[in-house]
Amino acid sequence: MKKTISDILPFVQTPSRYSGGEINVYHKHDPKVSFALSYPDLYEIGMSSLGVRIIYGLLNEIDEVGCERVFSPGSDMEEILRTKKIPLFTLESKKPVKNFDFLGFSISSELNYTNILNILSLSDIPILSKDRCKDSPIIVAGGNSVYNFSPLTPFIDIFIVGEGEEVLPELIETFKEYQGFEREKIIEKISHIQGIYSPLYTSGKIKKRFVKNFDGSFFPTKWIVPLTEIVHDRISLEIMRGCGQGCFFCQAGSCWKPVRARSVEKIVEIAGQTYKNTGYDEVSLLSFSSGDHPKIEKIVDGLLSFFKEKRVTISFPSVRIDTFSFELASKLKEIKKTGLTFAPETSERLRFDIGKKIKDEELLKMVKQAKADGWRQIKLYFMLGLPGEEEKDILDIARLINELSRTITIKAAFNTFVPKPHSIFERKRFISQEEYEARKKLIVEKVRNSRFTKLTFHPYQMSCVEGLLGRGDEALSDVILDVWQKGAKMENWGESFNFSLWQDSFTNKGLSFSTYLDEMKQTTLPWDLIEV
Repeated sequence: MKKTISDILPFVQTPSRYSGGEINVYHKHDPKVSFALSYPDLYEIGMSSLGVRIIYGLLNEIDEVGCERVFSPGSDMEEILRTKKIPLFTLESKKPVKNFDFLGFSISSELNYTNILNILSLSDIPILSKDRCKDSPIIVAGGNSVYNFSPLTPFIDIFIVGEGEEVLPELIETFKEYQGFEREKIIEKISHIQGIYSPLYTSGKIKKRFVKNFDGSFFPTKWIVPLTEIVHDRISLEIMRGCGQGCFFCQAGSCWKPVRARSVEKIVEIAGQTYKNTGYDEVSLLSFSSGDHPKIEKIVDGLLSFFKEKRVTISFPSVRIDTFSFELASKLKEIKKTGLTFAPETSERLRFDIGKKIKDEELLKMVKQAKADGWRQIKLYFMLGLPGEEEKDILDIARLINELSRTITIKAAFNTFVPKPHSIFERKRFISQEEYEARKKLIVEKVRNSRFTKLTFHPYQMSCVEGLLGRGDEALSDVILDVWQKGAKMENWGESFNFSLWQDSFTNKGLSFSTYLDEMKQTTLPWDLIEV
């Protein structure tokens, strides 16, 4: 098999996506339990996922367990695999995925659902759970999207709801105890673990799992260093988990609670170990908002002391307007002052109504301070279509952008509000395309045309499909299968997304978009069986 793979790598555009052999990968020969781990997108995206890195390291630290990685192949590699009838293989051993005990998917976007089916197909694993035989891997799924797993239930054997650090070792132990039994018997036994849902064997509510001792939880200090550029090519150090802000539109505030913070000592320790194992020159402090950590200043002081004269940059990819500190940022001498990113979301009036109590004057003051301190631009995130939005709110957004752009370059990115399961706004409606276009047109007309402003709009139709699948029930599994069979895949990439496939499939299946996009007034929702 390895010889076959080496023969085809010269004929693909990015061989390093499939070659393996990166720094700090694990190689286990003939482990008792084999686990193929997949993020259903290209290597560059999947290897930027901290969740994938945590699971990979965690499983490989368990005796007798070997975890290997597999990602969605590019179109050139897929064509070769299908033409030559080569089953999809893992990066480490080049072993066919279908020969593993488990195939686990980390899912953070509904637009990757068709990629899951594509990976199963390329691996020569039956798409539907009911068609799998005794030698088929047990298919596991976890991640953000699993907080409503209903549309995926015919394709997945086991869902992990919540955080996996404690669940996965329990899953492995149960598998080892019943290894050699019938596949269905093993799945049935695994389904009794708290936080695991099996479409065949679980009845009643499922309670999410979360790590209680976050400070002592596993972190992958044996950080894989890719051989090709990836989206987040740095050390991503998770300093806090959960969000205590409670914005009404935000799923994370409900699903990833309680808020837990790592200690300063632990953060400095794992940063140092990971740096020594990689040589990366950037450490990104990761959380829903790094400035919310109660000891963020001590963290920065500790890291600066450890990395003194090593020229390592400390960065904050996620900060809230009301907790950002220029005084703190000024300590980071090596930080590249190219831009800051904040999320006002909407007008000041509506901002307060959705639980985000930040005033425009705070943002204006901050922008002036940023300019004085040498920052070059500010990136702002807004949403269109929030509940209660009026034309005045759109005009206020445009006015805010105009005021800010007189001080500093503003890049304003607009998304369409998608009501998410388990959020306060979970039942709210998703706006029509006509409403979206009217709002977009008003923004474009009212924001002054200047080299100091740049507007970008996430495609409405992609958000629409995200909304359909995010609030979908099991009836949508037929749609997902049909759309994939007609060629849909890589739908997070604009050039591959084809909205007409979803429209046609809904029509052919006798379903209506409005069932899933209008305000939901039914007594029970598809995700009500999950307790967050």
